[in-house]
Amino acid sequence: MKSAAGRIVGKTIAGIIVKKGNGPPRSQVFLLFDDDTYYEFYADAKISGAGGVDQGGPDAVRAYMPDNEIVFEA
Repeated sequence: MKSAAGRIVGKTIAGIIVKKGNGPPRSQVFLLFDDDTYYEFYADAKISGAGGVDQGGPDAVRAYMPDNEIVFEA
């Protein structure tokens, strides 16, 4: 993940836009912030959303699928 992700720490999310397309990138998730800025997550493959909102905080997320590497955390 690019280092700019750290610049979203402390911002308040005002909305989310998810887009899909036919060619790179295939999937985009935009976090819209209340200061009229946004940050984009994108992939050349399909991004799937979870089936629900799970209970738990940072420790639960770190413990979930423990073989997957955490590449950014704030």
